[in-house]
This record gives sequence, C-alpha cells and structure tokens, in this order.
Amino acid sequence: MPSFREQLFLQFACQGIDGSIDSFKTKYQPKKENRFNFDEITYETSPAKVSEGSLEFEISSKIPQDELLDRNDFESYFSAIKDAIARDERQPIATDMENIVHEVGGEEVKERDYVRLRYRYSLDEVCGNDVIAKELAKYQQDPSSRELPEIANVNTLAGKLVLLLIEDFFQNEATARMDRLIEANQHVRQSFKQQMQATSTS
Repeated sequence: MPSFREQLFLQFACQGIDGSIDSFKTKYQPKKENRFNFDEITYETSPAKVSEGSLEFEISSKIPQDELLDRNDFESYFSAIKDAIARDERQPIATDMENIVHEVGGEEVKERDYVRLRYRYSLDEVCGNDVIAKELAKYQQDPSSRELPEIANVNTLAGKLVLLLIEDFFQNEATARMDRLIEANQHVRQSFKQQMQATSTS
C-alpha cells in the first residue's frame, strides 16, 4: 500500500493528468471518461499510479483497422508507431499492442487493437531539490505568482509547492507524450496510405 507521501504525490499527479485530458477533450472530440477522438482515432490517458517507488501513467491510441487490410498490417502499423516513438528523448518503459474485445449487445462482438505506451518517472526527476529550491525562491519573491491550496496535513510552504510541481509536471508530460503519439499516428497513417495507393496502382 502506498505511503501517505506517495498517496499525496499520486493525487496531484492524477490531477495533472486530468488537466491534460480536459484540454484534449476541449480541443478534439470528447468521449467517455479519459478518452477523446481525433481524426477517427480514439486516444486515452490512464490515471497515474505508484510503481516501484516511482509514478507512471499510460497513453494509448486505437489502430485504424478500417484503413488496413489484415492483422499483418495491424502489427506492421504498431511496429511503425513503435519505431517513430523510438526516436524520442523520453522513452516509454513498455510499448505493447493490446487487443480488446467488446460485446455490443446480442452476439455481436467488436474487436479493437491499441498501441499502449507506459511512462515512468522517479520522484527525484519530478521534483528534485534544485527544482524545489528554484520554485521556493520564486514564490518568496512574489507570493501572488501562485495560489497555494489548503491541503490536509501539509502545512509547510515547501510541501505545498512540491505537490503543485508534481501536478504541473504530469499535466505537461502527459500532454507532451500524447501530442507525440498523435503526431506519430498522423505520420504513420500517411505513410501507409501512400503504400496502399502505390500497391493498388502498380
């Protein structure tokens, strides 16, 4: 079970991710819970969770099966997304192709494949001492620059700033990772469409 400190960090990491999800749902077509649709692909961001003393979250996107010929193409599409993400400075700790089956009433079944990326962050990376000291100095110079929330059992200025730093970090990071996944999908889809057009005209 996470410690009280980890529970607080998790709470504010999830709040940051919620802010990221809200911005995407405002910008694109909103769907239920933590999902949105852009250009006929559904994207999703998971809540944060504590794992091995670190914080992590997952993002995913549906593979556009209607644009592909068969399961071999699905796997090729997944590999192409994986290759595109492999060039990023920030790498996921896991990249998986996930198959989900939904029952749609009666005997009808929908099968969907997803690209799922998991990212993990150490607490030192999220709010290291240098970052905390810089934020503390900034706030002390201009207390009106940021409104500090009332947080049960957190009474120090540094403690509150740490939690806000965690919230900011995960909102920014979840947004950056999702933007990159959208970009990768746009690039890979265009490449696959060109290949299919070339094959059909040859």
